Amino acid sequence: MIEMWSVIEKAVLSEKSLKGRESVNTYTFKVNRNANKKLIKDAVEKYFNVKVESVTTAITRGKFRRTGKFTGKVSNFKKAYVKLKEGQKISALEA
Repeated sequence: MIEMWSVIEKAVLSEKSLKGRESVNTYTFKVNRNANKKLIKDAVEKYFNVKVESVTTAITRGKFRRTGKFTGKVSNFKKAYVKLKEGQKISALEA
């Protein structure tokens, strides 16, 4: 069983995620690989005090990176796209 505090690892702050935040009120988070949609919804509602409309998840495959002559692989991770209800906003993530 996953503890509630370990579900959300960090917020994804890229140009694409910021565009989704402005246009369709969807926030993007990097989450624990074993977390399901229900657990993600509960964690976001509890920690940010907002109402969640829907959650979509995707597993992002890690890329191969090279530093000099050494090659390594970035770990796979899971992203959650959390759509908030109309009029809701996470003020902690706003600039």
